[in-house]
Amino acid sequence: SSTTHGGGAVATLATAPAATCQELNGIFADGPDPDADPVGYALSQILPLQQLRSSDSSVMTTVTSLVGADQSLVTSNGGDKASAAAIKKDDARLDRACPGVAP
Repeated sequence: SSTTHGGGAVATLATAPAATCQELNGIFADGPDPDADPVGYALSQILPLQQLRSSDSSVMTTVTSLVGADQSLVTSNGGDKASAAAIKKDDARLDRACPGVAP
């Protein structure tokens, strides 16, 4: 028998609607490499994320937060460390809702 501790296999199940996860996957897969060009990557996400619609209020709250952090990172030309940290946090939240979706 398989026992999971701390989420384990359970965490692999998406909690967000499949259509939302597919849209997020498309948004995150597009644009420059986030490691090579974090500002360009953030810029490429803002409009598509603003256009995202979902019945999942938790995902939408995180997306709104991510858009704000992306905008701050772009405005600061990558210098805003708090925004960079917020982006990592929001990406992790979205990855929990849609496993494998975040960069």
